[in-house]
Amino acid sequence: MQLAKGANVTLPAVDGLTVACSWVPRPGVEADLSALLLAGGRVRDDSDFVFYNQPSSGDQRVVHEGKRVNRDGSTTDRVTVDLVGFDPGVEAVAFAVSLDAPHGRSFADLQPLQVQVSERGGARLLAGYRVDGLGPETAVVTVELYRRGAVWKVRAVGQGHHDGLAGLARDFGVDIGDSEPEPVPADPPPSVEWRNPPVPAGYEL
Repeated sequence: MQLAKGANVTLPAVDGLTVACSWVPRPGVEADLSALLLAGGRVRDDSDFVFYNQPSSGDQRVVHEGKRVNRDGSTTDRVTVDLVGFDPGVEAVAFAVSLDAPHGRSFADLQPLQVQVSERGGARLLAGYRVDGLGPETAVVTVELYRRGAVWKVRAVGQGHHDGLAGLARDFGVDIGDSEPEPVPADPPPSVEWRNPPVPAGYEL
């Protein structure tokens, strides 16, 4: 199922999921996929932030599997989620893509992003979301997995951030030490609370 921004879909009962994001790199412009395990909209501690320098969560249930280059020249970055015995204290997992490029570049130089949520291993595609319409942003929350009772759902978020991976991580409560945020461009578009993005009519919970 291809999702529109703000739409959500209930996932079938599966043991695990793979969330993959693909893009076509440009000269000097790449990106990275990361995941944040959230309770009350924030990480509980830094082990809930999974990215290239910390490739698994503290409980090993969320794992950054790394990138591959496809035959068409695109790049795919992947994170797997083991839902068996998943920590009941985690309410959602947000999947973010951050730009890996010199200062002054943005997703306007890279988009669109194609996100696919599949049964672990890629055997069955469960949901897809094309993230486009980005401009000066340097990081974006693409999709989130979240619980509704006993089931898991996936929502297309598409919420951009202007200060890269460090700023996005800081927004979710990750301690990033002395890292300095990237300068915010003049007159950025109004921010939108990522957990309550604009929802097109007909897609409400």
